[in-house]
Amino acid sequence: MYRNLFIAWYFLGVLALFLGSFLILVPFIGLDRATGCTGFLGLIGLSPLFHSIFRKEKQDERDISFLQRSVFFGFASGVGTLCVVNTWVFFFYWMVSEYNSVLSIPLHVFWAPIQSGGCVGILAFSVQLLLFYYKGEHADKGGLNDE
Repeated sequence: MYRNLFIAWYFLGVLALFLGSFLILVPFIGLDRATGCTGFLGLIGLSPLFHSIFRKEKQDERDISFLQRSVFFGFASGVGTLCVVNTWVFFFYWMVSEYNSVLSIPLHVFWAPIQSGGCVGILAFSVQLLLFYYKGEHADKGGLNDE
C-alpha cells in the first residue's frame, strides 16, 4: 500500500473513531463530557512515524503532487469551515446578548468552530487524496497490454 493511501485511510479511521465515540457518548454522559473524545484526534500526531515505516518506498512527482494538492484542499476547507462556524457562533451569541444578559460564551461552544474546522479539514484531505489515487489508477489503464 502506498504511504499516502495509508495515511489517508489512517486519518479517516481516526476521524471515524472520534465521531463514533462522540456520538455514542453524547446521549449517556452529555455534550460537555463527550467532548473529551477529541483526545482521539491526537492519534493524528503519529503520522510522522509512517515515514519511517514506509522508508523503502520512493515517491515520484505524482505522489508528491497528490499530497500537496490534498493538503492544500484540506487546509482551505478546514479554515473555511472554521470561519463560517466561528462567525455563526459569535453572531448568535451577539444576538442573544442583545435580548438577555449573556456575557460569556460557554467553553464547549467556544471550541466548536476549531473542532469542526479540524474534522472537516481532515475529512477533505483524506477524501481528496483517495480520489486523486482513484482517478490516477483509471488514467493509467489502457495501453499496449490492453485486453
